[in-house]
Amino acid sequence: MIWVWVGIAVALVGAGALVPVLAGRDKRLSSNDEAVAARSRYHQLGHYVEDVEHLDDAQAAALMRTARERYHTAGATLARATSEEDFLLAMRVAEEGLSAVSEAYRRIGRTGPRIKKRKRHN
Repeated sequence: MIWVWVGIAVALVGAGALVPVLAGRDKRLSSNDEAVAARSRYHQLGHYVEDVEHLDDAQAAALMRTARERYHTAGATLARATSEEDFLLAMRVAEEGLSAVSEAYRRIGRTGPRIKKRKRHN
């Protein structure tokens, strides 16, 4: 009979240890999705702003400088990001940079990045 009580006690302790882990699982998965999306946008922006050639169009060059600044800001934000809001901020900053690249490329007659805004799911 004592083994039954020991078995029940072990099951209760095990279930109690799993409750906090399982309760926070959805939140972590959501943050992970946002982290992946933010890093994807950051790397996409990096593709356009690293090793930029000299542009004769002054406004296009200014837009590319703005995009490069957004690239550095998004990178710094990602380096310190710990919450879903931090990752969403980094993604928004990177998307601003991609918008600047898109406009600069349009001005010089090139095809730029296609930007699809992600819908935030609650």
